[in-house]
Parts: sequence; C-alpha cells; structure tokens
Amino acid sequence: MFRSQETTIPDWYTMDDRILINAHLKGDKKAFEVLVKKYQTSVGRLCFSIMKNDSGVADVVQDVFLSVFRGLAKFRGDASFKTWIYKITVHETMRYLKKNKRWRRLLDENGPTLDASEFTIVVFDDKASPERLVLDSQKKALIQKAMNQLSENHRVVLHLHYQEDLSVQEIAEILDIPIGSVKSRLHYARLHLKELLAPFFEPPSAQQGEQHAALL
Repeated sequence: MFRSQETTIPDWYTMDDRILINAHLKGDKKAFEVLVKKYQTSVGRLCFSIMKNDSGVADVVQDVFLSVFRGLAKFRGDASFKTWIYKITVHETMRYLKKNKRWRRLLDENGPTLDASEFTIVVFDDKASPERLVLDSQKKALIQKAMNQLSENHRVVLHLHYQEDLSVQEIAEILDIPIGSVKSRLHYARLHLKELLAPFFEPPSAQQGEQHAALL
C-alpha cells in the first residue's frame, strides 16, 4: 500500500498515477492528496486557457477534483489518468461557463485586445539567443493577449498540444472529437495566432540585426 509519509518526499511528482489510484481505492487518504498536488497546476492552466480570466478558475478546479474523487472507482485505465482528468477539466469548465452566461458575455465584451502601442516591436530571429529577444514577461503578455482572442476550440487545442505536450490522439480523446478535427483546429489556430502576432514580430534585416545587437 501507498505509504503516507511518502507524500512529503521531494520526488512525489514522479510517483506512478496507477499506484496512487490503487492506494486511494484501498483507503489511503494521502494518495489522493498527491494526485491533487501533481495535477492542480495543470488543471488550473487548462481552465484558464478556456476561460481567459482568473475569475472562477479556483471554483472549477475544485469541481474537477471533486468529480475525480467521485469517479476514480469507475476509472478503467483505458486512457491515461492525465488524459482522463483533462477531459473532466474541459467538461467542468464548459459547464461552469454555461451556468454563468452573463459573466461570460461581459468577459468577451471587455476582454483584452491587442494594441501595438502597448508593446515594443520585436525583431524576431529563431537563431537569436534569449538575451537578444524581448523580455520574457513582455513576450508572455503579448502571446497571452493573442491567445485570448482565439476561439475556445483553438485556444484549447493549442494549450493541450504545446503547453501540456499532448499528442493529437490524446487531445482527440479529451475533446471527444476525430483526430482529423484536432489536426484541423491546430492548423487554423496556428495560422490565426501568427496573424495576430505578425505586427509585433518582424523578420530581421541585416541592418536591424546589427542595430538590435548594439543595444544589448
């Protein structure tokens, strides 16, 4: 059986999900705590990618783990636990948004939009070192604003594929859609994101590269 004291060791994140689930089903309360620790950040990120705002994320995360707690006895293991919990996360997030339609409408109307005046135009070079690119905080803010302007379908597939490093097959299982639909959404999501970011990221000319390097 899973030993309670093991939940406090530094490498609890590497514990096998199946071992933790079996321990939980045998009555070890600490096992479920470790599952929560392992996935609460990822679940929160996925909620945020759909909702576009921190408001309500904590409530949805709580609902997700409540559903997981109630459903673990029925978890068959056909898919990975990670895929299963992300599927629950998408379901609970969409359920929350449907229950809060007015909040969602106001968020869409007042959500952040991209304004080139807010950011420094970035000379983008794939071969450049991180030190030669714009500050990470500014880049993250820019990309997040662009992501927020994508549709829910596009935000979710981009997040699952790039942030959570999930395969097309896993995303299809989570969203309960054909693999072809996932590939299509990823394709158009990347195109739309590229269009939104185009005014901020310019391919460097030789002169721009020299000027940019001189500033660093």
